[in-house]
Amino acid sequence: MNTPAPPPTDNFRMLIRQASALCVVVHSLYIALFAWAQVDGLAWLNVLSVATHALAFHLSRPQGHLRAATLLLIGEITVHAIAATVFVGWHTGFHYLMLPVIPVAMLSSSEHATLKNTIALCLSAIYLGLDGWSDQNTPLYVLNGTLQDLLRYQNIVTLLLAFIILSRGYYNVVTQAQAALARQASTDPLTGAINRRGLMEIGRAELHRMRHARPPKPGETEPPLALLLCDIDHFKRINDTHGHKAGDLVLQDFHRRALGVTRSSDSICRWGGEEFLILLPDTDKAGALQLAERLRVAVNSAPFTTGSAELQVTVTVGVSILGKDESLMDAVHRADKALYRGKRAGRDQVVGSPETSLLAEQQTN
Repeated sequence: MNTPAPPPTDNFRMLIRQASALCVVVHSLYIALFAWAQVDGLAWLNVLSVATHALAFHLSRPQGHLRAATLLLIGEITVHAIAATVFVGWHTGFHYLMLPVIPVAMLSSSEHATLKNTIALCLSAIYLGLDGWSDQNTPLYVLNGTLQDLLRYQNIVTLLLAFIILSRGYYNVVTQAQAALARQASTDPLTGAINRRGLMEIGRAELHRMRHARPPKPGETEPPLALLLCDIDHFKRINDTHGHKAGDLVLQDFHRRALGVTRSSDSICRWGGEEFLILLPDTDKAGALQLAERLRVAVNSAPFTTGSAELQVTVTVGVSILGKDESLMDAVHRADKALYRGKRAGRDQVVGSPETSLLAEQQTN
């Protein structure tokens, strides 16, 4: 049930690739506009800009250098905004292109906070300085009103598209961080299994699905939900004889073996200490007993390696099926009683609660 989280830089890498692709398209349009207006200096500058952003797009691929791509993107946009404002004036709106660069710098996951803050402050100072310079100086080229308006609206549209890309990137970063926190809150750090809190949340969702998603038709019963409560036999002896590190390795190996016999829809929970609770949706009593037996065999069929020794480990499993209008904890308590009957009977066995065993026998016969 636990899905590995994507690397934290993936969303930022995608943001840089999308921003670089947008810049390639926009600067290609600038080349045509400035060539038509006979502002050859800016036309050639945009040729260089297209090449720079194409390189940034290449560097931001999964095997590339994300930090270099980010710095190229930030540097080119800043230099281009300054040069275009000096050449054709503040009113053409090239300064707008600097605004989304600040959040790009702050979102970067590959830079230290001090460096990101410094970049953001420098960009802000450059923007304000460019505004002040424009008030005191005339541009090198005076464009006609139509071309000036065309450039300004193109820059506004580019700014809006950049903020859309940034908003999507920020949303992805936030949701990924929330998902990572949720996984940490619901995962046992030693084994990687779901913890008790996570299992109870999954159990509540399964109960809602069973009982409310589609009410049973007349004559139908609720979809079955099975529970396996597993206890590693003589676990205290393992810790006392071989040390707690060996015990930890046994717990981790048990979880791996349980994953090997369960389905992706099943949930494996470290219930506490050496106990694991396995939730089996849409599993009847006979199926639950069969899976529990496969788990028991998977545990004792091969020794557990603990570094310094190989240990023969066994497990006792109590099985119960959630009854009609029964709570999840009621079924857990019945599985617990079945488990301790197995412990008293000699361990290394699967024991069903009374109604579980009875129906399994009826289905077998």
